[in-house]
Amino acid sequence: MDLTEILAHLSIPRPSQSQALEETVKYIQALLKGWGIQYAVLDFSLRPYMQLIVGSIILLLAILLFILLCRKKSIAALIVAVVIPFLLIAEFELFIPVVSGIIQKAGQDIIIINNVPNPVRELVFAAHLDSKTDFWDHIQRARVYGLIPIAVVLGLILAVFTLFSRKYASLKKKAVTAVVITLAGIVVVYWGLVFLGFGGYIFLPPDRQSYGSVDDGASVAALLAVSRDIHDGKVALGNSRVTILLTSGEETNLQGADAYVHALFYKGARPDLPLSLVDLELVGQNGPMIYWKKDGEFLIFYNADPGLVTRIGEAWKAESGKDLEPGPTYSTDDAQRFMAAGIPAVTISNSGEPGLGVTGFHSIADNPARLNVDNLKLMIRVLERYIESY
Repeated sequence: MDLTEILAHLSIPRPSQSQALEETVKYIQALLKGWGIQYAVLDFSLRPYMQLIVGSIILLLAILLFILLCRKKSIAALIVAVVIPFLLIAEFELFIPVVSGIIQKAGQDIIIINNVPNPVRELVFAAHLDSKTDFWDHIQRARVYGLIPIAVVLGLILAVFTLFSRKYASLKKKAVTAVVITLAGIVVVYWGLVFLGFGGYIFLPPDRQSYGSVDDGASVAALLAVSRDIHDGKVALGNSRVTILLTSGEETNLQGADAYVHALFYKGARPDLPLSLVDLELVGQNGPMIYWKKDGEFLIFYNADPGLVTRIGEAWKAESGKDLEPGPTYSTDDAQRFMAAGIPAVTISNSGEPGLGVTGFHSIADNPARLNVDNLKLMIRVLERYIESY
């Protein structure tokens, strides 16, 4: 198996809305067929512009809120202030396409199931096929998004205050009104920053697109290598069913993983075996392996499973001689959908140090020069040792 050739095919801009993502899916399918590895395809409706649509509508709602507050239309302002968090929670936390479903395309997950006689557990490994270019990188975006609850509460407070100011003369003073309008303006500016995080990529030129080499092309390559080794009998599965899940739409709010988890729990059914997930993100750059202590969107965060952290850490130490360390912040990735369904999960990465660390993604900085093939081969050995540890 030529990792370099596979990495070259995966190191191209392939956002969810692009033909390049469809070609990447076809390439991997052809690769698996050539190796004689059976796979399944999960078709789902992908909303490729989900974040752009939601971000645009929320910014428009924030501008409308500002206008209504200026005109002291308190009831209408309160309604708009409530709609903003409702839309965010519905789309990002509950995965209900209130507005983002207006543009859809066919999405596909690739699923490779390695079964054994009488399995007693299922070990799932996941990586995502799509790339993304953003106005903010992961860390910058997290800093901006971390203020969302404050902006929501402030908008509600301003609307309620305006409602009361109509009844009390002491609240009608020009100085008080000026403060309200100033704060409302700050809210608009903030939601403008959030819009840049959600959809600012539309302002970036084609030559500034991320190649997605590390996020998440190298992770996909690692799981393809594990699949090939399992197929060739190089990995002892014991009594574990091993499933490789390659998702589409991770960069547009984890849509491929959401579709997979929904398929697992279709009409209330439960998986037939105890299930766990190891998710690969930012694998194949410099630095030791790290794990992310928490995974979530904006409001609800889930802890990495301690048992998985211990077991994957033991496999890492056996191969590298180093202890497994936590990442610097939290992660938003496919593991969130599994955790929300009560499935034990952990996300692992390489630290990126020396180098940019876990910054610089969703930008031109995520290019083939960032890859560390030796680290990628080490990660493959860690994953295979982890499988054999059961």
